[in-house]
Amino acid sequence: MLEQITYKNHLNEVFEFGKNGIFADENELRNYEWTVQKKGNRISALEYAVQRRKLPIVIICSTEAEGIAARNRLFEVAEKDALALKYGQIIIGDYYFRCFITKSQKKEYLKTKRFLTLTLTLTTDRPYWIKETAYSFLPQVATYAAGKISDYPMNYPMDYHTEAASTELLNGGFVDTNFRMVIYGPASNPVVYIGGHAYRVNCEIEQAEYLTIDSAAKTIVLTAVDGATTNQFNLRDRASYVFRKIPPGSNEVSWDGSFGFDIILLEERSEPKWT
Repeated sequence: MLEQITYKNHLNEVFEFGKNGIFADENELRNYEWTVQKKGNRISALEYAVQRRKLPIVIICSTEAEGIAARNRLFEVAEKDALALKYGQIIIGDYYFRCFITKSQKKEYLKTKRFLTLTLTLTTDRPYWIKETAYSFLPQVATYAAGKISDYPMNYPMDYHTEAASTELLNGGFVDTNFRMVIYGPASNPVVYIGGHAYRVNCEIEQAEYLTIDSAAKTIVLTAVDGATTNQFNLRDRASYVFRKIPPGSNEVSWDGSFGFDIILLEERSEPKWT
């Protein structure tokens, strides 16, 4: 059975395999390899280095015009990432893999414009398959909505009271998970407790502004109404590690209820989950 694979560039332009006469053959996308570091004859660490995966492609279209259009679109969608030095994504199911298409090797392209075989080389320095699951926590609301990020910096009613709020966050992965936390203003020195651990940044977030804590990138950024960003890394609370990953299973979430926030879990796997 052919697997449904999509390439999406950083401009959200997509090229879908398995449709319109364009197919991905058996490939290396699910392969992985840890780099072994040694001290003497003992393994001291396992880590990921820059990796490459090959993706064989077959284009077989009904007309020559469709074949030419498919060839050009595949190149143009991928080339925009390389020129901008911004990751594209290979997507399988709920998981995406950030990469660049760094090589395209072609053969059997002179027989007819309807037919072409080629092999793409995907290169990445972060060879993880990532699944994002988002939870929204509203001011003084003890429920959350999975899989939906609200647009509420501009939409909150203004009559919320400041009271303690709590609920649960379910990490369905099997290991500690990276996250992005987006805190919406107004908020003063916001702190969120997950499993009893404090995630605090000592800063002011004005109405319609938001603060993003990214545990994978180790960044804390405040975004203003006009889109301007300010680095808030030095304002993190140093008494409690703000980038601590979220454990698997059910985690109690609590805060003072005066602000709303989203938590986006970033489940990372060496291969996408088989379904």
